Amino acid sequence: MEKSDPLAPFIRLAPSVYSVEPRIQLKDDNKGPSTIILAFWMNVPPRAAVKYVVKYAELVPSARIIFLFTNTGDFYISRASYRLRLKPLVDILVASQGDDDAETSKDGNDGSVYIHLFSNGGIFATAQILQAYKTATGKPLRVSSMVIDSAPGKPTPSLTIKAFSYALPQTIVLRQLAYALLSTMIWGTYFTRKSLGLMWRVFWKRPDKNDDVVVYGDDPLADTRKAILDPEFVVARTPTERIKMCYLYSDADELVPGKDVEEHAALASKSREVELEMFIGTPHVGHMRVSPERYWGIIGRYCV
Repeated sequence: MEKSDPLAPFIRLAPSVYSVEPRIQLKDDNKGPSTIILAFWMNVPPRAAVKYVVKYAELVPSARIIFLFTNTGDFYISRASYRLRLKPLVDILVASQGDDDAETSKDGNDGSVYIHLFSNGGIFATAQILQAYKTATGKPLRVSSMVIDSAPGKPTPSLTIKAFSYALPQTIVLRQLAYALLSTMIWGTYFTRKSLGLMWRVFWKRPDKNDDVVVYGDDPLADTRKAILDPEFVVARTPTERIKMCYLYSDADELVPGKDVEEHAALASKSREVELEMFIGTPHVGHMRVSPERYWGIIGRYCV
């Protein structure tokens, strides 16, 4: 018997981008976000993603939910091509945010956006959304809260290979060939970037303590870790507020070490309201599955 498509009930905005319309009308006293963005981890099974979407629809029925997927290939296409895919999503955000000077629209919508991103794949996707919105409007996106699940990590070659290998073919011969090719590509990229970076520092500029390379690192995802904290791309709803950020992470995550998360949270705390929630013994992006009550209790403090 053919399996049903778990994404069939949702509106397809673009390849790998889906939405759920609000189920009830926004009330005047509603404090929740008007738009929820869920940026899932790389190669997430659709059935696993839908569990989060359904729960958010229950928690905040007045919000539009937009969720998106990333796969291994997205990291190898041009960022301009990736952002083009995000245009329908960005168009919705532009329409919902409206005039910066208007606190609420006629329908009571204050344009508030809540973002829940997962792993480095979600960090990557969120950074592209923020940059695409800035390109479209010339303004940063106004966000009320961000929940960062199992991220961000500084992807060493070995950890990157391990993360990407989950999507490799299961047939032994094909898997071995694909693994060898993947390892060659990632290690080749790593040594090329390191060599170019060394040449830059030796012949052109020695970085000081405030340079992005020193603060965020020099790996291919360093700019994405910076983007989600950069006021050029993302700000609070009003000048008097601070974006609320919650990091969900684990002491047993084999792909994103806890120290990487804590370092990023320390940077965020300089301009944001930051909370760290460590789970004990849970695997990468596995906190909800292992401790659902605690997990959704935390989420409820930020999205409701």
